[in-house]
Amino acid sequence: MSGASFTEVPIIDIGPLVVEHPNAADLARAVDEIGRACREVGFFYAANHGIAESEMAEVYEAARSFFALPSVEKMKLRLGNTDQFRGFVPLGGEVTGGKTDWHECLDLQPISGRDAETIAAANANRRLDSHPLDDPGQWPEALPEFRRTMMRAWDQRYRLGGRIAAGMALSLGLDEHYFQPYSGVELSDLRMVHYPPRAPGAAAPEPVSGEVGHGFGAHVDYGFLAILQQDAVGGLEVLNSAEAWVPAPHIPGTFLVNIGLMMQQWTNDKYPATWHRVQIPGNADRYSIPFFYEPNFGAVIAPLDICCDAENPPRYEPCQFGPYVVGRFATAYD
Repeated sequence: MSGASFTEVPIIDIGPLVVEHPNAADLARAVDEIGRACREVGFFYAANHGIAESEMAEVYEAARSFFALPSVEKMKLRLGNTDQFRGFVPLGGEVTGGKTDWHECLDLQPISGRDAETIAAANANRRLDSHPLDDPGQWPEALPEFRRTMMRAWDQRYRLGGRIAAGMALSLGLDEHYFQPYSGVELSDLRMVHYPPRAPGAAAPEPVSGEVGHGFGAHVDYGFLAILQQDAVGGLEVLNSAEAWVPAPHIPGTFLVNIGLMMQQWTNDKYPATWHRVQIPGNADRYSIPFFYEPNFGAVIAPLDICCDAENPPRYEPCQFGPYVVGRFATAYD
């Protein structure tokens, strides 16, 4: 991490951010390491995060069970069945950089997964101008335990995102709660992704159309930060400043965290979003479960005063996150 370009993604013990009464020296160390990783890499592995490995394994089993369902069952949740950009996207349904991605995925929102009282309260307070990222309330009928498992995972990752955001705020010299008023469950998203194996040079099956690029083409994330649980198959790569692709393999017991374009704009490029991609697995099924911890729909993102001065004036105009991310999603699907 010390040269002009990184050669590996750092591992950071974030335990001091998730315990109730951290040791001051340990907290300062974690915050310093987060700041350095955000400046120089844009990615880091979060260790000692407080979520049990048994619970992480249960989420994997739920993902495998969902993607093993017959196509007709998965297509009941097809993105496009509602007006929202949430639901199931079949193989070949997502496009990056003009090329078809080799994966299928399911995006889940929180409201419909909760108890009846919480759902009623959420619906009563829901904005009148329903937007394309609202919860469509789609769950697989064939997997009765799926909702419980994924909602527990959603809540755990949302809380973890808040603590990582607190660490980022501290690393910038801000109060640890600085980003909290900007966050909200309405756009945060738990996604399950399945990358089927594909032999090199093999033709894409119907109904996949267009040129197949990668498992997931090179991109930077749209939002604030992502918390990724990935399996041991491998394939995720991160681009360094020397334009070399650096592997970011599975490390047991960790989440892989990366920042997105909103954090880059907030910090006036001090914390830049990093390009990354996923290779197509050759002979094994690959599963990954990212959680996107996002600003709320109405949050206005503008360069922080602490990241600007006379020699480095604001580089971005204020941006309302909701309309921005809806526009991004509108170009991403078939």
